[in-house]
Amino acid sequence: MNLSALQLADSVNDLATPGLLGFTVIALIGGALFLLMRSMRRHLEAARSHDFGTAEASATEPNTSDKPGDQAD
Repeated sequence: MNLSALQLADSVNDLATPGLLGFTVIALIGGALFLLMRSMRRHLEAARSHDFGTAEASATEPNTSDKPGDQAD
């Protein structure tokens, strides 16, 4: 085998160690993803439980009650 190839492989292995910092970053990303998914699930459950169609329809209907100023004499 080529001696320079073995030396290069040895030096690459020394440089590619994530260590504690890499583990911490991945753990923080995983924790943030977990919290984001939990929040999204809560918002979707809240949106599915409300009946927005009837709430919007009743809010846009005109008020048919008589107003004191609109009465004919």
